[in-house]
Amino acid sequence: MSLLKSGINQLSAFAPATSANLGVGFDIMGLALDAVGDTVTLTKRNDGQIVIEKINSISGLPLEPNKNTASYALQKMCEELRITCGFSLQIDKGIALGSGMGGSAASAVAAVVALNGFLVNPVSREKLVEFALYGEEIASGGRHADNVAPSVFGGITLIRNLEPIEVINLPYPELYCVIIHPHLQVETKGARGILSPTVALKKYVEQSAQLAATVCALYTKDIELLRRAMQDLIIEPQRAALVTGYYAVKQAALDAGAISATFSGSGPSLLAFCANQAQAEVVAQAMLAAFQAHAIAADHWISPINPHGAYLIA
Repeated sequence: MSLLKSGINQLSAFAPATSANLGVGFDIMGLALDAVGDTVTLTKRNDGQIVIEKINSISGLPLEPNKNTASYALQKMCEELRITCGFSLQIDKGIALGSGMGGSAASAVAAVVALNGFLVNPVSREKLVEFALYGEEIASGGRHADNVAPSVFGGITLIRNLEPIEVINLPYPELYCVIIHPHLQVETKGARGILSPTVALKKYVEQSAQLAATVCALYTKDIELLRRAMQDLIIEPQRAALVTGYYAVKQAALDAGAISATFSGSGPSLLAFCANQAQAEVVAQAMLAAFQAHAIAADHWISPINPHGAYLIA
């Protein structure tokens, strides 16, 4: 019996950009954005090879199948499921390289979601996270699902466990996300490499309290508690120097009414939570002005949280 549906030779999937960590949840929390994402198109081959035919919008990404996040995740999924046909990939990058918006994760997710569409018996979303993690691992140097999980599941996710994977979709109030991407590049491997491997017990206790309070605030939709709780006491102080003017931009966001402001993933982008779109517009302009004061150009996106995650394109 064939593992793949008959009569289908090509499928495309879209995976949304994400913001990881959310300040309080290093490596375990993330959210999906509606603003941008990556698309991967798979075309069946008869030679059993995984081949990247084309990458649009961005130059400099590896074309070797074992070095590209999309092709490597696809390759691992084919190996485990014993799929013997090959695939050509076209990758359409909507997420800027090194932007802190989960670009490597989105490409990997889009690839495995597209392959899942070929299957007679599709795998679970948890299994898709596991396969996409192979791609994320070669990009970041670590096995963490805080971008992959929200890109697959949508919404705000909490990763309770990696082996086996357990993802919890958290409820949340109406929130608008402001993503500010300064024209700086921070590679995930480098941003992770500067972090101390140990944390003082006092800081651990303080940060655990903020994480617990943040989860409570999301469940109860308590904006004021969310405002007090979303503090990064451990990672942010170590990474702030990677982005010129970081604290000035963060303060500008808070002064303009943002609920919180912090790194989006490993940076250099910043994420600000806002209660509505009008407030988000004001916050975005304040953050852009703060970067301009440091002679740094930046792009921005305003997005509600994407509740759906990755999907096949009809």
